[in-house]
Amino acid sequence: MIITIILAAATGSMTEKTLSTPYRKLAMQERARQEFAVDITQKLYEKHSPHGTLAVYETTPYGKLLTLDGDIVLSEQDGFFYHEMLAHPALFSHSRPQHVAIVGVNHGILQEVLKHSSVETVTCLSENSDIQEPVALYFSHWSQETKDQRVRHHRQNPLDWFRRQPDAAFDIIIQTHRLESTFSGHYQYYLSALKPNGILVQPCLTSLIHYKALKPMMQQILASGFEECQTLNFPQPSHPYGSRTILMAVKSPAVKRIREKDIFNRCFTTRYYNLESHKAALALPEYVRQELDFAE
Repeated sequence: MIITIILAAATGSMTEKTLSTPYRKLAMQERARQEFAVDITQKLYEKHSPHGTLAVYETTPYGKLLTLDGDIVLSEQDGFFYHEMLAHPALFSHSRPQHVAIVGVNHGILQEVLKHSSVETVTCLSENSDIQEPVALYFSHWSQETKDQRVRHHRQNPLDWFRRQPDAAFDIIIQTHRLESTFSGHYQYYLSALKPNGILVQPCLTSLIHYKALKPMMQQILASGFEECQTLNFPQPSHPYGSRTILMAVKSPAVKRIREKDIFNRCFTTRYYNLESHKAALALPEYVRQELDFAE
């Protein structure tokens, strides 16, 4: 008897089932019953907390996976796709990013943000302190830079925290996880907290498949006061459908002004991100462009 993890591609959620089979598998299954599976060796960690069940699995192709209530939070072997693309496109689109806020799980993303010498402060906001334990135990390479003097941690409800902050405090706000539901105040708090040329980064459903769900979210962001909203698509093998999408919203139309020379002259290394991958992420298939009314 072995444990199989079923991951719903449409929702990103996992459920455990005990199956009689000679192999351990991590099966990724969407609602349409299309399945993907990767070998796993064992469950390394599990803890129930007020914020959900945390678990760490050892897998053959992706190394260690950290999950929260079945959602993949960290992937050892290919997490760099997500971490780099949440950080660098926004940071290289802003003229001079100095003050950054990361809302949610910051591990991996924080390390990419700190690579930028212009960054003076990084404010990390999260209610879930329980995640520190499995990260320290199994993903220690993503917790080392938290001692950087530029980093400030706040363990409280992010929106409650933003309510008490002065306006125009941040150049960039990175929301690290997709919210199941949003309300108008959610984006308005972020808008108020951003400086006039500020940028908001927000994960969403994969646009290549769930493109019809993108338009209402983008309309809500624009209705809250943001001037422009773009999608960035990029691969991540361990994620359902093999690709991810994030939204990048700005208070002024300068989001398309990529600092190309600074990308070429950067003094740090990346594994996926470069100028070409940045530009490629902005491209949309024609059927998605038409759905979003972006067709020329």
